[in-house]
Amino acid sequence: MQPIQIAILSFTFYLIVVLLKVGFGIFSDTLQNHKTNKRRLSEELAANHELFGRLKQTYIDLSLSRRQAKWREVMVVKVVKESEDVRSLYLVDQDYEPLPTALPGQHILVERSKQSDAASCFRCYTLSDDCTAGHWRISVKKASAQPQSVSRWLHDEIAAGDILKVRGPSGSFYLHPSADRNVVCVSAGIGITPLLPMLMDSIRRPCASIHFFAQFRDVAHMPFADSLASLAARHPQVSMNIWISRFPKGVRRSRNGMFFEGKFQATDLLRHPGALSHSDFYLCGPEEWQDRIRIELMDAGIKSKSILFELFQQSEKGSTAITDTVEHNILFRQSGANARFELSHQNLLACAGKNSVSLASGCRTGACGSCAIKLLRGKVRYTRKPQFELHSSEILPCVCVPESDLEVDA
Repeated sequence: MQPIQIAILSFTFYLIVVLLKVGFGIFSDTLQNHKTNKRRLSEELAANHELFGRLKQTYIDLSLSRRQAKWREVMVVKVVKESEDVRSLYLVDQDYEPLPTALPGQHILVERSKQSDAASCFRCYTLSDDCTAGHWRISVKKASAQPQSVSRWLHDEIAAGDILKVRGPSGSFYLHPSADRNVVCVSAGIGITPLLPMLMDSIRRPCASIHFFAQFRDVAHMPFADSLASLAARHPQVSMNIWISRFPKGVRRSRNGMFFEGKFQATDLLRHPGALSHSDFYLCGPEEWQDRIRIELMDAGIKSKSILFELFQQSEKGSTAITDTVEHNILFRQSGANARFELSHQNLLACAGKNSVSLASGCRTGACGSCAIKLLRGKVRYTRKPQFELHSSEILPCVCVPESDLEVDA
């Protein structure tokens, strides 16, 4: 074979190798691009699917939050002792139809009918079970020694088979989870009741992380501590922190870091990644404790809009008479009563009661909206900022006083 032929063959072979390499490179790049595009498309579809799910859930949440609360009669089918001073009542529809779904954190209003020596009483109780279960559960702390109190009545007189008149569910304090936000539930004592269904719901919904802090007095007063421990064991994504003020002597601490002795502080709530910028804090407990935690969180840099809370217990701070207002005339149109708001009246609700005008009321703190009525004429001033979202021209008598003569639709 001539040298020229050898050269031509060598060049041809080299050219073939180059073309093969180029072709393989193009094929490889095309395949890689295809994989990248397929992955990107898959991620976009997943993101759109998640966004659609969040939009749909937001629509459902808004629909439920704006739903008009209705009175109904329900049957108590089971009573369970949760702790030394807390009992749960399981409620079902009298015809055994599923009860309306609630948002986690919402409540119902329970009426104790008028007694021979007292008017009807109303109190709000949070739904403490899974809000999609088809039944309702309220968990009641025996908070008063007075026989006419609603909590005493529910503890001492109500049993399985009894019928209760209730209204709801309603309330503006409920879970608002987001895929890129941490959920931090913070409770003290009976304040666990709205946060337990929030925990159950946050496990089902997308969120960055879940952290639960529960403060209890002692082992005799730990409602749902077993439920918390069980949920944490079944769902590793939940960071569970159960604090006991009076830890029993002789009991060894757990190694998993779930149980702690003493009382947690706001700094304990901020030890997870993204605490300052990507966390929503849900608080429920005694007012002074709640105020302290809120202030400490805001001092640490948490924005007030990221701290959600609700009060269902009338504060001792508000038990004194109003001294910075004047007396005014009040016309209750439906009742036909002409009343005089006096300086001894704590609020408009107290004035109504003193003049035999019956108004439904639950929390008496501006949270539940049970006492909301229409203001037909005049002006009021709030002694506490309402937590309940009012409709146009509505007022909350439990937390307002008149600044002029009033006419109300009650």
